[in-house]
Amino acid sequence: PAPIVTGLIIMFLRFSFLALPLACLAASPATAQLFWANPDVTGAPLNGYEVGMGSPLPGATPAEQKAAITWNMRSGLNVAALQCGFEPTLRTLENYNAILTNHNAELTAAFTTLSNYFKRTSKTVKAGQTELDRFGTRTYSGFSTVLAQLNFCTTAGRIGRRGLFTPRGYFGTFASEHLRELRNGLKFAGEQQFRFYPLTTSGVMLPSFDDKCWKKTKYQQKCGFTYLKG
Repeated sequence: PAPIVTGLIIMFLRFSFLALPLACLAASPATAQLFWANPDVTGAPLNGYEVGMGSPLPGATPAEQKAAITWNMRSGLNVAALQCGFEPTLRTLENYNAILTNHNAELTAAFTTLSNYFKRTSKTVKAGQTELDRFGTRTYSGFSTVLAQLNFCTTAGRIGRRGLFTPRGYFGTFASEHLRELRNGLKFAGEQQFRFYPLTTSGVMLPSFDDKCWKKTKYQQKCGFTYLKG
């Protein structure tokens, strides 16, 4: 009996060790995947507030440029939180809210720095506030996308997760490292594993808009159609 019991214990332990990795795999959270193979949106870290990375800030100091980069990243993730709710597993809203909480001090300091920039470069305090509002509107509008929504949301979801693990006080550095990547996500790019392309047309067929060609909202086919080249 003793050898039999010992053998059963050994078999149980072997089974347990084999089953453990499978159990861990099953328990691991799934990550969002809108593509089999994601478009390549990688980009080098910024070297200052580069052209094309946001609304221009003439005469901005390095500290003001860093604040603008930080605010651009915040704005981009905010737009993603609003636009990407169609796929909850991307967690763009949850990531954004967590980033606001975790990096509140640095984001507040960035906004203050930008506000002071517009006060410094405007004739009056009121004019500075107006320019700050315009900067915010242009920044948010710069992240709006329709055709590239899937690519942008996938990119923003991935970057947002990285932002969650960025230590406090380093969000500006994080923004400099990933803002180009986030903006690259605004470009249309589809599935990379299986190349599908949207249907396109070089023109459209239009009916005649002459009154004699319409009777009680019904088009008279004898009037034919006109090809309008795209």
